[in-house]
Amino acid sequence: MLKKVANILVWVCLFVYLIVVFSFVNGKSEKLVISGTSVNVVDSVKRGFVRDADVERIIKKKYPEIVGAAVSGINKEILEDLIDKLPYVKKSEVYNSLSGKLIIDIKQRNPIVRILAGNGYYIDAEGKKMPLSTNFTSRVLVVSGAVNDQLIKEELFELVKFITNDEFWKSQITQIYVDKNKEYILIPRVGAHKIELGSIENYERKFQKLSALYTKGFSKKGWNTYTKINLKYKDQVVCTKKN
Repeated sequence: MLKKVANILVWVCLFVYLIVVFSFVNGKSEKLVISGTSVNVVDSVKRGFVRDADVERIIKKKYPEIVGAAVSGINKEILEDLIDKLPYVKKSEVYNSLSGKLIIDIKQRNPIVRILAGNGYYIDAEGKKMPLSTNFTSRVLVVSGAVNDQLIKEELFELVKFITNDEFWKSQITQIYVDKNKEYILIPRVGAHKIELGSIENYERKFQKLSALYTKGFSKKGWNTYTKINLKYKDQVVCTKKN
């Protein structure tokens, strides 16, 4: 019985302690003011689409006198919504430190292909369009030719993902050209040839044949022996030699 009473008293004391602590912290938070801002852009070494100044401009437009303002008066959810509207931002998170600094963590969108149609644009890893930037140019796979939204949705994006998700093909294939018949020509980084992939049909099998040629054929013949590699035909690769 005494043990049970003791346990109850311990829990009561703990509960009272937590109330006192939370009241103290809450009271301190109510008096806390913004001492400054800090913008942290994830992967800024690899991608430089989002600049600190762009984010700080949004914050100052919403809260012109933010330094010295009460932390409790800053709506962090609204700031996140405003920052997330930047075309290169995937997700932002706004919070404050115990010293009152407003911290903004930003995850940038990741473009995987650049489309040379109209004024040009990127497509990110989730299949969404991104405008080109005057601040930064991403070195990604380039697509040109008869490209439209329908083609991208139905088949092109699938091919792009296949290439960019493979380390070898990502480094080797630099450009895709689409002709009016929806047939694909690949431009490699190494070698003086172009690769006629043909239609999207059985493209994985075609890349297997190309891989076999690269690993077995080119090791003997050299990378600059051919001007054209045709993968359109089933179970064979047709190569055109230089004159």
